[in-house]
Amino acid sequence: MRTNRPKLTDFGSQEWFQRVGNISRALGEMNFHENLIDLLGCLIHHSARWIIRFSDTAPPEIMYTSGVPQSLRDHYNKLCSDVDPFAAHWRRYQEVGVRALSQFKSTADTIDAGNYNFVFKSVANVSDELGLFLPTIGNSSIGLFLERERGDFRKIEIERAEAAFPIIDGLERAHIGRIFDATSQGGFISEAAQLNPQPTLVQDRCGVELFSSRSWRDAAERDPSLLAVAVQNEQNGPIMLDDFIVNIERFDKYFPLAPSGRMLTLTPCPDDPQERASTWERTELIRRLTRRERDIFNLIVGGRSSSDISRLLSMSKGTVKNYAIRICRKANVKSRLALIHKYKNRLFSEKVTLS
Repeated sequence: MRTNRPKLTDFGSQEWFQRVGNISRALGEMNFHENLIDLLGCLIHHSARWIIRFSDTAPPEIMYTSGVPQSLRDHYNKLCSDVDPFAAHWRRYQEVGVRALSQFKSTADTIDAGNYNFVFKSVANVSDELGLFLPTIGNSSIGLFLERERGDFRKIEIERAEAAFPIIDGLERAHIGRIFDATSQGGFISEAAQLNPQPTLVQDRCGVELFSSRSWRDAAERDPSLLAVAVQNEQNGPIMLDDFIVNIERFDKYFPLAPSGRMLTLTPCPDDPQERASTWERTELIRRLTRRERDIFNLIVGGRSSSDISRLLSMSKGTVKNYAIRICRKANVKSRLALIHKYKNRLFSEKVTLS
């Protein structure tokens, strides 16, 4: 790879916001995320770019690269995707926000970047990576990554990415809405533009179907109980069926296609009887939790301390502890440690958005 050293654009400058305006014209288009990573890349010097989709149920999927030879893409898919700390971090916390590879060095959690550094960094001639996890739909995320050949990304550069994140996040949400809107009106959306590989159903606030993927329709034909779940419009939280876990996510009142509607996605149920029983117990608990309690539950079970949760969710440690007490009561356990031990198998969850 050759270091990319074009003239940078100052964040917040007229030129940068002109770029933002230009990207808004690409909402719903195939090349949207390429334009989005270009917006990030003009703020920070880097050597190469990757766009990767992460999910709970599939290996990381490379969607786009720039400055990356095919041999390195093949190397990542063969040896690196299983040990990618960014993928592990997403599966555990589902945090939307900014994170650098170098930050895993001092992390308090159990995600180990050592194997990834050994099998990837030396081959790729990379010293550090900077990633932005974007909100998509269901239990998945699209990550924008900049790589650097020499030195770590500096604190000021990470802060620059964090300052730009709300705008990039807003563009991504608008892109999702545009894709759903085009799909509901009969627009052609190719497989490469689909934001979520999981079977997906979108309903309006009255329960009327606005969009369903082919994989959802196929699953509904095989399992008629999905129809019953789909018409229970007031149901919230995951529901476990014979073959699937139905994850239900509410939209806010500003979502373009389905204001105050909801989205249902499917993940497969485990085959192992013990794991299946554990999954059922977890789904029943999550349905009894409020949305904020679910956020805190996922972080606790992921090994986060009260201080970590306080920082991530912008609330006091006392408030976090009060939430933890209520969660333990609903779970019928006496301590956070017992809660972690009982529910540590994380087969599904909701996204936790960094404040």
